[in-house]
Amino acid sequence: MMLYLLKSSLCLLVLFGFYKLLLENEKIHRFNRFYLLFSLVFSFTVPLITVNVQSELISVFGQQPIPQVDNRLIDRLEPDKLPIQSAYDFSDIAGFLYWLITSALLVRFFRNSFSLIRRISQHRRVHYQGATLVLLPDNCLPHTFLHYLFINQSAYESRAIEPELFTHELAHIRQRHTYDILFIELLSCFYWFNPLLFLIKRAIRLNHEFLADAAVIDQHQHVIEYQCLLLSKLTLATPASLTSQLTFHATKQRFLMMTKRTSKTRILITGTVALSLFALLTVVFSTKLVAQVPTTPSQKAQTRIVQKPLPVNSSKLEEQYKDKLVISWSRDRRKFSDLSEEEKKNVVLVAPFPPKTPTDAQFSDWKNPKLFGIWIDGKRVKNEVLDTYKPTDITSFSGSFVHKNARQPEGYLYQMDLMTHSAYERYLKEREENPLLIVMKPRPKRQ
Repeated sequence: MMLYLLKSSLCLLVLFGFYKLLLENEKIHRFNRFYLLFSLVFSFTVPLITVNVQSELISVFGQQPIPQVDNRLIDRLEPDKLPIQSAYDFSDIAGFLYWLITSALLVRFFRNSFSLIRRISQHRRVHYQGATLVLLPDNCLPHTFLHYLFINQSAYESRAIEPELFTHELAHIRQRHTYDILFIELLSCFYWFNPLLFLIKRAIRLNHEFLADAAVIDQHQHVIEYQCLLLSKLTLATPASLTSQLTFHATKQRFLMMTKRTSKTRILITGTVALSLFALLTVVFSTKLVAQVPTTPSQKAQTRIVQKPLPVNSSKLEEQYKDKLVISWSRDRRKFSDLSEEEKKNVVLVAPFPPKTPTDAQFSDWKNPKLFGIWIDGKRVKNEVLDTYKPTDITSFSGSFVHKNARQPEGYLYQMDLMTHSAYERYLKEREENPLLIVMKPRPKRQ
């Protein structure tokens, strides 16, 4: 989850930085509106896109055959029979705080929405040029919500509202700016911890004003008179937060935009660069799902053996391990002293697997939950737990491919068993007390 949030935030930062540097001051308001809204959707979805990349099996587990834990090689335990446990962390507390704040913001969002709906139902309504005027007794700026235009009743009845203001607000309604505001406000309720959303919210509202101002200039053709009208309204109160309204925190920027011109060539170049940026970020921030294939058929067979068993003189074995259990190809266990002389000659001692520290690249790959299920010291943990470890904290590791019929609901393709220093020392001590003895006699041929 942390990796997803980091990717989406970085992607949004790049896209918004591009907007501030190259797009905001250009007179391409419709394109900018699409760019800002699509940037939000793109940033939160591109990390979820998976790109299949094929590589050799050896690149996943290192430059040697995949090691297997000895007892799993003998008992052939399936991954779904292993105990699944989660390491203790603070995710529950963080999750509780997240949903507490999110719930409070959602309550405020719906309270503001219902407040506007209640105002609509409680006051007189008049149909006007495809919109619905809501006549209010209080002195306020004209503002819109969906197809409703809120204005002062006495000003409307005395025809004191300038036609430019009607044109401005009707532009908000006809271009459906309220839907943009509802979208970014609702998104902010869930991603309140990301300050970029508040900056983008301001950029979207400012772009709405540019679009509405352009509609006024196109219809009335009086830039200076319109600018003077806006200045005369600066002292009026600001309406509700979910409405499209006349706002004056960026009046100077709006005035400059009214007289600005952008050439078609510049529009074409800027648009091409923006589309190229989206394509580049798709490659950079999408999730790479690596599909491993064995390099050769012989290598696939290699992955079934831990290492080549080390033969030991049978007489020394009998003297040292006569009471120890020995495993045969039939998987039965007998004491060494109970074996036949021929079987004793074929007994070998399998040495403990040597210590091995993963590379930084391997350790980073294991954090991908779509590819790897992680066990640390025999306990199932979430992949994010690896963020609390370093590669040097792992003394030994082994991996196995999880076949389709044995996969967990998470759907990972490989199971990795990692051992810390203390677990590896316990493993060596256990192997010293209970050595792994195997009768390396060929399987009897089937009749």
